Amino acid sequence: LCGPTETSLANAAFGGEISKNGTVMDLGKRVSRKKDYIPVLTRVIKEGWTKPKNLPRGPSVADISSHLEVDPEDPYGNVKRVNDEEKSAAQEKDMATESIVEEKKDEEDYNLVIA
Repeated sequence: LCGPTETSLANAAFGGEISKNGTVMDLGKRVSRKKDYIPVLTRVIKEGWTKPKNLPRGPSVADISSHLEVDPEDPYGNVKRVNDEEKSAAQEKDMATESIVEEKKDEEDYNLVIA
């Protein structure tokens, strides 16, 4: 379970035992998202479940310092997850490479003018 909102919805839908600091719920023999989870969650929400008022935001367990984007090198246009820190480092490297290329062009132009 990700936090208080998800815990509230899971309790309304399944009423299972919660453990491991509120992050795991025993769902018994349920195994199929398509047959066991989605229909129950959908029914509970359609029957009027809403996020309880004044429910505190829970701590995020996952570090979400990434985003999805279309892979420009994939011929099928598949989406991939890109770590924002890696992307920033790659962008800095690209900018440094562009700067070196520009310096070489300027140097070549200077040499042409002198010759």
